Formats: sequence, C-alpha cells, structure tokens
Amino acid sequence: MDAESFRIAKVFSGGGDIHFRLPYFQREYAWEQQNWKTLLDDVLDLYDIYKEENPPEHFMGSLVVVNEGMVHGVVPVFKLVDGQQRLTTITLILCALAEIAKPSHPAMSNKIRKYFTNPDETGEYKYKLMPTSKYGDRETYLSIIEGKVSQIIPNGSRIIPAYNYYFDEISSGIKSGKLEVERLFLVIINCLQVVFISLNSEEKPYQIFESLNAKGKPLTQADLVRNYIAMKLPEARQPEIFENHWSKIEELLQEKRTVGRSRLGELTAFLRHYLAFRNDILGNEEHVYARFRDRIEANFNTTDLFEQEVKTLQRFAEYYDRFLRPEHESDLDVRAALERLNLLEVSTGYPFMLALYDAYSNEIIEKSQFLGSLKVLENYLVRRFLAGEPTNYLNKVFPTIWKEIDANNFLPSLKEVLLQHNYPADYAVIQKGMTTKLYGNSIITRSKTALLLDTINIYLSKIQNQGGHTVLDGPATIEHILPQTPSEQWITDIGDNFNNLFSQYLHTLGNLTLVTSEWNSALSNLPFSDKKPKLANHALLLNQQYFSQTIACWNEEAIQARARFLLQNILEIWPAIGEMPAPKQARGTKPVKLILLDQEFEVNSWRDVAIKTTEAIAPLVESFDVLAASFSSYLSKTPFTGTCRQLSNGWYLYVNLSANAIKNYCRSLITKVGFSPSDWRVEER
Repeated sequence: MDAESFRIAKVFSGGGDIHFRLPYFQREYAWEQQNWKTLLDDVLDLYDIYKEENPPEHFMGSLVVVNEGMVHGVVPVFKLVDGQQRLTTITLILCALAEIAKPSHPAMSNKIRKYFTNPDETGEYKYKLMPTSKYGDRETYLSIIEGKVSQIIPNGSRIIPAYNYYFDEISSGIKSGKLEVERLFLVIINCLQVVFISLNSEEKPYQIFESLNAKGKPLTQADLVRNYIAMKLPEARQPEIFENHWSKIEELLQEKRTVGRSRLGELTAFLRHYLAFRNDILGNEEHVYARFRDRIEANFNTTDLFEQEVKTLQRFAEYYDRFLRPEHESDLDVRAALERLNLLEVSTGYPFMLALYDAYSNEIIEKSQFLGSLKVLENYLVRRFLAGEPTNYLNKVFPTIWKEIDANNFLPSLKEVLLQHNYPADYAVIQKGMTTKLYGNSIITRSKTALLLDTINIYLSKIQNQGGHTVLDGPATIEHILPQTPSEQWITDIGDNFNNLFSQYLHTLGNLTLVTSEWNSALSNLPFSDKKPKLANHALLLNQQYFSQTIACWNEEAIQARARFLLQNILEIWPAIGEMPAPKQARGTKPVKLILLDQEFEVNSWRDVAIKTTEAIAPLVESFDVLAASFSSYLSKTPFTGTCRQLSNGWYLYVNLSANAIKNYCRSLITKVGFSPSDWRVEER
C-alpha cells in the first residue's frame, strides 16, 4: 500500500489522461445540499487568501484506489474503492465552471475540461470518472459533461441538483464581481488535497475501506456490505453477481426508504433482520456490516459458497419486499394476510417471518399452515397491543422461536411457543385494554387502532348475517368521541370529573371510532347530544348499532361500557390460541379461610376469595354502580367474554385471574371503600 498527499491537479493527472473506474457495487451519488455548501464554503475561504506562489492547503479526505495498469498504452486506470462522492462533486464544480467560462473565455473553458475528460480517448475512457448507473446517475452525468443539461429528464439522481447548485452559486459570484473564473479554477486544483491510497491487487481493500472515516455523507451499513461484497468477489465474477443478483436486491429494497420505528433504510433493515434469523439474535443496527462480514468470513470461504449466499440474500429480499409491499404478493390469500400484518407494523416479527415464508416457498409447510401461522402471529400482536405490552420484548422473541417449533406439528407447536412468550390472557386484554392509550402522534399506532376498529365493524356485520359490510367512501380516520379539543359545552356536561376523564380516557379504545376525514371534520368538537345521533345514522355498523341505544351522556361509565363492548368482540375475533400455562405457584398457596372486617368465610379457591370479598363489600357502599365503575375490568352488568361469575346483586365478576391478580383486586377494593388493607387477609395452606 502506498499513501501520498495529492493536490486535485495531480489526482486528475495535471490535465493529462487518467481514468477512475468504479467497482460494480459502488453506491449512487448521495451528497446533499449541506455537503455541497460545506465544500463550496471551504473553497471560497481559500479563494480569499489564495496566493499562487504559496497556495494554502485544504485536506478533503482520502481516495482509496487499486492500480489496474494502463489501457491504450497511455491511460492509467484505477479502480476507485473509496472517494467517489468527493471526486464526483469536484468534477461537477469544474464542469459548471467550464460551462460558465465558455461564452467569454473559451480557451479557459477548454483548459478546465481537460481536468474531467481525456480529449483523445473514446468510449468510457473519454471520461476521467464514470459514475454508477444506479438511479440514472451515469446518464445524467454524461449529459452534463456533454453540455446537454437542458435535455435531462429528472430521474431521481442527485447529480443534476448538485450541478445546478454549483452553476447557480458560481454564476452569481462571477456576475457580482466577487469571483473570477481562472482564480477559482486554480484554487480548486492547487489547494484541495486528498490522501491518495493506492493498493495492489493482493491487498484486501475492504479492510482499508471500512477503517476510513470518510468526510461528507456517511456510509450506511448497506453501503459497507455492498463494498465488502465487491472487494470479496473476483473481478471476473462481479458483473454477473452484481447485474443479476445484488442490483435486483437494491431495486427491491432502497436505502432511501425507511422501515418501522427505527427508520432504518430498507436494505440495512433487511440485512439486520436476515442476520437475526440466521444468528438467533437481533444485533445493534450499527453492527450490521460487522456481523455480515463475520458471518461470511466464518462460513463462506470459497467463491462458490459466497456467491450462493448472495443469491440466497436475493431470495430473502423478495420475501422482505412483500412484507413491506404486500401488493407484490401474487397469491391473494397471502396478500390479504400480509396487508393486515403490515398495518400492525410487524417489523419486530420479520426475522421469524423470513424463516416462515422460506419454509412456505420451499413447500416445507403447506399454504394452510403458512396462512394459519400468519393469523396466529396477528392474534399475538393484536392482544399484546391492547394489553399495552412493550414491543422491544419481541426483538428477543422472534429471532429465536423458529428453532423452538416442532416441524412435524407446526401450527399447534407455534401456538404453544407463543403462549410461553408473554401471551396476554383474556383477563389481561380486558383489564389493560380498558385504559391502554391506543392513539397518539405515531402513524403506526393509529394504523393499528384503525385496523382493530375496522375488523370489529366487519365482524358485527358478519354475526348479524348481513352478507357483507359497509365500507367508508373515503380514507378512514379515527374520531375521538370526547374530542381532543373539547368545547366549553363538553367541559360543562362532564363536570368535575372532566380533567381526570380527559387525561385517562381520551385516547383509549372506548372513546375511539372510525369515520372519514370529512366526517371527522364535521363532527369535530360537537357536544355529545349532537354527535350521538350523527353516529347513530353513520354508515358503519360499528357506529350505527352502538350509538342507536340510549346513552344519556358521555362520561367515564359510558366510555368504559363501550370499551367492554368492543373488547368482548375483540376476544371473539382474536380468541386465545390455547390454554394459558398454569401460573407457577409456591407450595402453601391454597386459600382456606377469608377474614374480612372480623368476619370469617370458608373458601376453596382464589375465585371464591374474589367472589366472597366482593359480595361482602357490596352492602357496605351507598352505590355499587359507582364502585363498579372504578373496577370496570373486573365488574360488569353484562357477562364477560371469558370466565366470570354472577354475584347475588346481579353483577358479573371476571374471575379468570391469577392468585396475585385476585389479591391485588381485593386489596384495592377494600381500600376504595375506605378500609385498611389489614382488614382483609386470607389463611392459606
């Protein structure tokens, strides 16, 4: 390896012939206006202090090249491993300067052109630098070099806005008298410097490449992977692997588009999830390249094996693209399932889904098992969402569960595995679903909530044998019944409890419904007395059915009642996937006697404890209805979906609870009515 400090004049061979060839896997031109401005500001600072006899120096970073010898006997050729962003930008500045100088200083214009073209050469060697063909970069670049800027059709390439930026800025400076063409040209070629690192063909350029802290727009993890692949493949194999496989991956998964809450570029996100599936752990997003490199170095030590891995990546990238864009899935049943999961923002599940789709694609599992698995996955995610369970837990679950599944008993085994990984029981869905805030600033959260409400609407139509369901005539939006910007009328109608109601229930399930954006605006902050009849006449059965009944006012009890109604339908739509594992209990936890306010009650189970505690308290309060409103996830006037018991006063008590949950409920109940927790105790054996 040789490393020297080169002026830009020397980089471009002092106007003589030279050609920098980009490897197949180089990324597109990615610099943005902030990068362009920073470089121009540096040049203008140098312009002010420039002296030809002692030019100031400005270090721009490094160029890493592989010397590939000569062509035509006179043109030295270098493969540009790192530095194309800087070199492309310098070329665009020189090209803009040459074009500006052309009308009044043709000789100077021709002199400048020799720094980015080889006038005596033809074909690709006519140009000192040839950008990648990605996203129209090469086509745009050649049009600029050949003076055909007016013929360029916008294609997403950032090269044309970069050129236009420099042309406009330099033209403005020259017209104002602040800049002079020749002086600016000399500053660029004599003051800007790079470290020119030249490698021989036996060295591993990717090791140099990955260690450089490049100036300008930083490389993504996907960029690093691409360049590693380029340097790992023999030169003769690069065109075929790039054109037929890697470029196809980049077309499907573009880094400028992002995925999930992490907002990672699609390709980097895919590589991260693919490696999680392969390695059983979701690594840090900043370590994707390092983990990819380590996997290749450890497992793919021949060119054939390495090429096969790139081809495998392409196959899995096609699966990943369908997860992100279900419309690319040809099977309508699978597409519908993926669309629903897409609305649930299931990116945490992608490592598992990659394995699942590959098994389906290779006919290891049947279509029915595949669709059943996607349905189970949806069930798991919906119930966790309603229970307010954190999504980061899933980052540990989904990379590993594939290996826990019995391939010979696939679907039942998957259910059993998920039941063991914090699967919310019915009581948790009911209890937490009453108060979990399902609406916020996140588009992802809102899309999940909209999916729940839409599915309930379809289900209500189905159970009423309507033969179909009404759909909205515009994009669905979520309407807050108690509005986000309540009027004085709302505050007056609700009364003293307004602040508590607003903070606790505004974004909960019971206060949310679906309408079109037009309806959303029309309903706005209308008082409930005006909003209710409008909802009762709304096209969706979700609204029509519920708000046609008598509801005097929209208070805490009304919101809780609607939440219970919706949650009971939810448990019918997404029922428990199996029997919950029995909670692990220490010996000596069987209750035998309840002591409450010095009264003794014989009990045989914790359910008995809950029932007898509630029935003993009921006669002691002025209004059981008011008390029950504070325990709406446990008490209801109508039966719960799930295990419940009717009390002697006609109310229903939800009893599908663990021993600890029942203890917490009873102590809270005692405290709520003004007694001390010590007034309640249970003898166990």
